[in-house]
Amino acid sequence: MGAVIFLSFQLFVIRYILYKTPKTNTLQGVEYLYIDSQGMRRGTKAINDPQGVLANTLKTLFQPVGSMVSNKTAAFCFYFLEVIRHLYGDQLPKDVASQNFGHSKGVLLVNESGTGIWLLHSTPKFPYARDENSFWPSTGVKNAQTFICVTFPYDEFRKIGKHLQYIRAFPFDHRIPGDFHTELQDVVNKVDVPPDDNFQQLTSSKRSNFYSIAKNHSEDLYVNIAQKVSSDLLVQTWGCQMRRDTSFCKENKFKVENINTTATSLGQWNNTKDHSKWCVAKDPENNWMCVADVNRAPSQYARRGGALCINDKKIKDIFQNFANKIEDCQNRSLLDILNIMNPDCDP
Repeated sequence: MGAVIFLSFQLFVIRYILYKTPKTNTLQGVEYLYIDSQGMRRGTKAINDPQGVLANTLKTLFQPVGSMVSNKTAAFCFYFLEVIRHLYGDQLPKDVASQNFGHSKGVLLVNESGTGIWLLHSTPKFPYARDENSFWPSTGVKNAQTFICVTFPYDEFRKIGKHLQYIRAFPFDHRIPGDFHTELQDVVNKVDVPPDDNFQQLTSSKRSNFYSIAKNHSEDLYVNIAQKVSSDLLVQTWGCQMRRDTSFCKENKFKVENINTTATSLGQWNNTKDHSKWCVAKDPENNWMCVADVNRAPSQYARRGGALCINDKKIKDIFQNFANKIEDCQNRSLLDILNIMNPDCDP
């Protein structure tokens, strides 16, 4: 994980996770924690800053299409500057995706001659526009959100494309050169394939292993992950989700326990102010952590979805420490059951 550097239209991002705060009495909703292999620190610029980490990550996306094309054709190697702009999300700036597609949000930027990035996040309507001054939606300050960005070699995007098919990611803006991976072409063409709910290993450009996983129809993604990693999970999903499910506690199964309150160095907030989706192993000896794209509710179980996971003690410990109050399996409060009455859940 590390800095973002641009050179000759190539994008070099190692990896990072951002945890953006909600808007509260003491927070503006644009502060965030920056988490990488060196640890965790407060972001130096606002999340919506045109010179901030997200804007820099998306800088290639902000290039005028005509300029991008002319620069590519002038390249020394024809494919050296070929760039995919494939964005996916179920909540679009000017459109609405079918419920048959996944509850997924993200961006791919890929250079065929070398590497590309996969940015997976939880923020509705992001990126709002292909412009550094208006890429952040005005609605994006209200709730806490997560972003994970990883650089992968070009060849790994064949598997990433397959994952996007598994979760039925809905493409709302894209440019896929005709000779790029067929799997990416199939995502744009909305080719439907049955999901594979096993871990798929992805090796980053710095040789770190990540693991994508997709959920089956009618399945709770987090229950599946808990059984795969052989550990109880602590799970953060949106507290305002209609008919939000209780913690999963069944005999002879690894548990999935909802996080009610998150505590960070920037502040503390309830899950009704947190739209992020992530989970972390509860077992002290188990180092799994995942950034996901679905909530825990029957309406979400009916949709496709997935997660990008890492087995890393430093990252796991950071997120495990975020979990402040947990929903006990036997003692669920009436307010949790009727979360739609919580003022945080007002539109």
